[in-house]
Amino acid sequence: MSAACGGTVILYYSFNPARVGYHLVCGTSEASPEFAGIVAMADQLAGRRLGHLGGRLYELGKHALVDVTQGNNTYGPFTNSDGNTYTVLGYSAGPGYDLASGLGTIDANKFVRALARKHDD
Repeated sequence: MSAACGGTVILYYSFNPARVGYHLVCGTSEASPEFAGIVAMADQLAGRRLGHLGGRLYELGKHALVDVTQGNNTYGPFTNSDGNTYTVLGYSAGPGYDLASGLGTIDANKFVRALARKHDD
């Protein structure tokens, strides 16, 4: 679930009659619905809506989250419309929460089970 546009997903939608068809989506337009679908699976497994998840994400830790400890979110070099080349310095990933990857990524199978189980505790 990348919040960047390093890749795309092909999506078919028909809710807007003027734009019915296949479209490429990326970034949070891709990641948010993917995460919502995964949370919906946890809701189903728990047998009810799980509600606000913010605090629970931190509690789940290693049981469901995969810590990203290498890499960075620096972007560039790229040539801007002014003809100059730029690099936007980002942050480095490291153990625990960081500004490059947040809490990391998820193993959906483990995440769904851990989130539903945590709800029962």
